[in-house]
Amino acid sequence: MAEEIKLTNEEAAALDQIESVLLKRETAASAEALDTGDLCDKYHSIRAALLILIKVLKKIPGVGAKAAAALEFLMGLADQVCPVT
Repeated sequence: MAEEIKLTNEEAAALDQIESVLLKRETAASAEALDTGDLCDKYHSIRAALLILIKVLKKIPGVGAKAAAALEFLMGLADQVCPVT
């Protein structure tokens, strides 16, 4: 049986924040009107939580380190497209 990963309060809050931002349902019209600025605003609002998520992913035996590396790569791209102003 797989070992349960225990999350700190900070880690659980980070996951909740990511979920609340990314899983908001948008209408088709607003999705079509979404621009880079909107995407960057969303990314900046969850960036700190994503850094915490990377720590959580690294705790998962086997695939965790690879998943964390993939997320770090994607965040590197997002950092270039959405620089902090």
